[in-house]
Amino acid sequence: MSSLNWINKKSFGNFHVLQLESNEDIFLMRLDDDQNKFNDTSIKYFNQTLDYIESCENASCLITIGESPKFFSSGLDLDWAMPLGKAKFIEFVKTFHALLARLLVFPIPTIACINGHAFAGGAMYAIAHDFRVMRDDKGFFCLPEVDIHIPLTPGMNSILQSKITNSNTFRDTVLLGKRFGGKEAKKLEIVDVACKDILEQSVQIAEKIHSKGKDRYTFGSLKKEMYRDAYKYLIESSLGETSKLAIFDSKL
Repeated sequence: MSSLNWINKKSFGNFHVLQLESNEDIFLMRLDDDQNKFNDTSIKYFNQTLDYIESCENASCLITIGESPKFFSSGLDLDWAMPLGKAKFIEFVKTFHALLARLLVFPIPTIACINGHAFAGGAMYAIAHDFRVMRDDKGFFCLPEVDIHIPLTPGMNSILQSKITNSNTFRDTVLLGKRFGGKEAKKLEIVDVACKDILEQSVQIAEKIHSKGKDRYTFGSLKKEMYRDAYKYLIESSLGETSKLAIFDSKL
């Protein structure tokens, strides 16, 4: 990390945007909110950060990394969300769906630099990036919904299907809630690279691919066609079986 210099810092809540000094077309989003959980406030800052990056005409690649030594993101802030009651929880999930949809078709290349655990919604956020670089010595990628008794929504399921193309890996991810370390995640093609120097590797990828993000219309349009079904389900924002959770019965 010491060999990389980042400049032009802009902050949105606990999220920070910087540019690579040696190539200011490459942007870095640093998530500095402990476990980087998703709630109304953090989603607002995520969107403000993406708004800013889109407003910078030279931005042609985005790297996202967590600042915590342990977490990339631990997912939805359920301690905050569950007491909201069914109607408000559904609205919250819709805002999360919209964020995932936006990132999925973001009109420049995106790289998730997975510095620690990517759990549940945090794993969804990571996998919505175009490329993923994960530490090979710590942290897990995991969708634990089977163990926390919350079904995946159609949109979330569709993203996973479009990104995890091996049927056995997809099965183990969803039905077993399997935890994948970096090396296994690389072997199973959940991530593209597993290494210790994740930011350096992410920058190396960014330097090779950032020119593809110069034509945002074409790049974004290609993504919308690639992920048409997932994008459609996320925008429609149906909760599917999640809407039947018994936990909501006393909070209607």
